[in-house]
Amino acid sequence: MIPESLIMKFRVTTMILTTLFLLGSSINDKGIAESVSSQTQRFTDNKDGTISDSKTGLMWMKNDSYLHSGHWLNWYEAKIYIKQLNETGFANYFDWQYPTTRELKTLFEAKKLNSAQAGREMKIHTDPLFGKNGSGSLWSADENGRHNAFGVVFNTGDVFSGNKKSRSRKATRAVRLDSINH
Repeated sequence: MIPESLIMKFRVTTMILTTLFLLGSSINDKGIAESVSSQTQRFTDNKDGTISDSKTGLMWMKNDSYLHSGHWLNWYEAKIYIKQLNETGFANYFDWQYPTTRELKTLFEAKKLNSAQAGREMKIHTDPLFGKNGSGSLWSADENGRHNAFGVVFNTGDVFSGNKKSRSRKATRAVRLDSINH
């Protein structure tokens, strides 16, 4: 069980960071939000902290939870994080979900290099439109027994199984069905 004081501290931090992000990152110098597409036209940066994927019909948070909150998360904390995104209406959406391993694997692109994982040499192979220097290992909603859960390593595209209590350089990236582009 996660102590209530830790949950409250995490909620306050998340709400502050979300507010600052939404106020400062979605408007260009003309005061107008403009979308930007990746080189392959598959991904579109919606300029509201989200990226739409025309291949899968999914909308992703541009930044993973580490880049968004500044904290590595265990599997349980990642579930709370996504719940809080819905409570605060991140990017004005209230239906964010914990991604499955299958959904996460659609983001891995071996021929593309986004950046390196924060504090490591691990290369992250996702479209360069996504946030830079985040986590190279993202938790999924998929459980592996009582104590473990699956995720995806974005250096290789492989699925990992880790203890749900492990925060070791792990994060998640919230997803939702992009009803506008699908």
